[in-house]
Amino acid sequence: MKVDPLKTGFYYVEYEYMDKINRAVYFNLESAQEALIKMMKRNVKCNGLHHWKQKPEIMSIKKS
Repeated sequence: MKVDPLKTGFYYVEYEYMDKINRAVYFNLESAQEALIKMMKRNVKCNGLHHWKQKPEIMSIKKS
C-alpha cells in the first residue's frame, strides 16, 4: 500500500550550508531524527526538525 506524503505529511530537517537555508525531506520520523543527529555530529548548523502536513481544504459553495 502506497502512502501519499502530501496527504499524510512528511518531516524535514532545516539546516544551513554555505550561508543558505536548505531542507532535507524524510517520509518517516525515525529517518529524519537519524539525519539530524548525523548532521549535528558533523557540525552542520541545524535549525530544527519540522513536520509538514497539508491543511484540509475548505469546501465552498458557489451560488449562481
